[in-house]
Amino acid sequence: MFTRNPTSPGTVGQRARTEAGEGGTGTARSIAAASAASAASAAARSAFVRGLVGLLAICLADQLVSWCGLVEPRYLPPATTIVARLGELLTASPFLSDIGYTLASAGLAMLVAAPMAVVCGLLLGLFPMALRATRVVIDVLRPLPAVAIIPLLTLTVGLGQTSVVLAVAVAVFWPILLNTVHGVQDVDGVALQTAGLFGAKWPRRVCTVVIPSAAPAIGSGVRIAVSLALVVTVAAELIIGTTQGIGAFILDSSRGGFHADLVYASVAVAGLLGLAVNSAATAIERRAFPWHGREGTS
Repeated sequence: MFTRNPTSPGTVGQRARTEAGEGGTGTARSIAAASAASAASAAARSAFVRGLVGLLAICLADQLVSWCGLVEPRYLPPATTIVARLGELLTASPFLSDIGYTLASAGLAMLVAAPMAVVCGLLLGLFPMALRATRVVIDVLRPLPAVAIIPLLTLTVGLGQTSVVLAVAVAVFWPILLNTVHGVQDVDGVALQTAGLFGAKWPRRVCTVVIPSAAPAIGSGVRIAVSLALVVTVAAELIIGTTQGIGAFILDSSRGGFHADLVYASVAVAGLLGLAVNSAATAIERRAFPWHGREGTS
């Protein structure tokens, strides 16, 4: 019987064509990945430029209003004065301590709420009966603003950082919980069945299939919660009247003569912090789940 030599010209030609095809596919994928990265970088630069132009336009409008005398400077200081106060605040140790206090409160709230939200979301996503049983409670409590429960918190735990942390924890709990539930519900059933066919028990399927598949959705929830945490922290500090934090500084600056320049400068610092936190969270999410945004699930 005739047997083809593995090194015969036909076999060699076929192997060469296969390798060439694989090489072409790999090259195409590399080009596509590079194009996607380039497009994302260009979009980020474009968004930054648009935001910078908008900010400069607002500063210019504020300066023109001050020059024309349309609003008293004690209520709306010129942009140059606000920028000068901003620079002073960022070099003042007491205000830097206030920034650290606010960030610490927001971070503590995330540490309290995130693990609980992820665990509850996994359980509700894995057990539809539990989700149906708690749906009404979730629908009632989720729209409730976190600042609305601050009076209750001050009555139970008193004034101070504890009330701020608990109020922020309530606010950030919901986006993480709901994203986790949706992530678990979107897990591919075929992947679960395949894992079961290979002998994986239910706990192993949860650890090896459900959690990794739901991780991008959980990451999106955490990203939303991180940005929300800073906003609610400043608001809670304003309402509760803490002795430290950006909110406390804004409240103190608005009293006793109303130093509008300090108020606007401290609000600008809060906005810049929010921008930095959101950008960092978005970058971490993209690095951890690079396929998530391209699939349109974010």
